[in-house]
Amino acid sequence: MNENPLVPATEEEERIRATMSRGLDRLMSVSVDRVFAEPVRVGETVVIPAASVEFSGGFGFGGDSASNGGGGGGGHHAGRPVAIIEAGPSGVRVKPVIDFTRVGLTLVAAALTVWRATRR
Repeated sequence: MNENPLVPATEEEERIRATMSRGLDRLMSVSVDRVFAEPVRVGETVVIPAASVEFSGGFGFGGDSASNGGGGGGGHHAGRPVAIIEAGPSGVRVKPVIDFTRVGLTLVAAALTVWRATRR
């Protein structure tokens, strides 16, 4: 890409910059509505689902002395439920959401690690 501020950027360079800017804006737009869903009223109790949201990303550029360059990038985001919050006349309770698949995989990985360590 053209790094010289005195030389106008090509249309392709401007398109790449605009695309990257939009992608970064979307990746970094973290707000409370991504963690807490809309509250639901059940009788006198309000139920609020809560989630864990993770974001990561990266990009890079390269080039040579002949002004041939390139770049790339990528990102990832994931969410999973972590709790249900109940607020009612008797108070507020937080009920954790247990991911039994994750717990099971962790136990299997730990068992394999112990088994492998004891075989030596």
